[in-house]
Order: sequence, then structure tokens, then C-alpha cells
Amino acid sequence: MISEMKPIDKELFSPYFEKWEAIRETIELFYTQKDRQALEMMGEAILAFDELLERGGKMLDERKGKWVYTLEPLNGEERLAFVKAKISSHYAFVQLDALYTETKKKVARLSIMKN
Repeated sequence: MISEMKPIDKELFSPYFEKWEAIRETIELFYTQKDRQALEMMGEAILAFDELLERGGKMLDERKGKWVYTLEPLNGEERLAFVKAKISSHYAFVQLDALYTETKKKVARLSIMKN
């Protein structure tokens, strides 16, 4: 069982999602053009995603017996490892886009708890 989550302020996380939305189409275009700038932008987006997870805090997952990021999507650790390992693949972009989308939904869900 995961220890109780506290409500969060989604406004704290909006800049991360806005930045991703602002660059995602450019990254995808660079991938289709096989432009190396895609890798640079992906690297920045990965760092921002890591920062987003850290900013959301951690909670104890008693089933796993370890601390996990509060905002981490399902299988997020493994999926982010794939993105980092396969950054030159367009599939890494697709996976990172999915991680941002799922995390944004989780932030929205957890922010409702405070109302």
C-alpha cells in the first residue's frame, strides 16, 4: 500500500507542462528530419521531467518497500530509463510525450484532493 498522498498545487507544475507543449512539435519535426538538435532538446526535456518529479516529492510504496516519486506515472522509472537509453530513437520521444501527458493528468487528479 502506498502511504497517503497530500494534495498538491497544480500551478507549481504548469511551467513544466507548458514548456513541453511549446517544444514537443519541434522535437518531433527534428526527429523526422534526423536532425541532431532533437537529441539536445530531448536532453533538456528529460532534465525538466526529472526536476518535475523531484519537485512533486516522494512517498513510501510499502508494496515495493521503497520511496517513489509522488507524480511518477505507472512504470515511470522503467519508461524513463528507456527514454534515456534510447534517446536517439523516435520511440523515446513518443514515450517521453506519454510520460508528460500521464504526469499532467496525475497532477490534475492530485490537485483536486485539496478542494
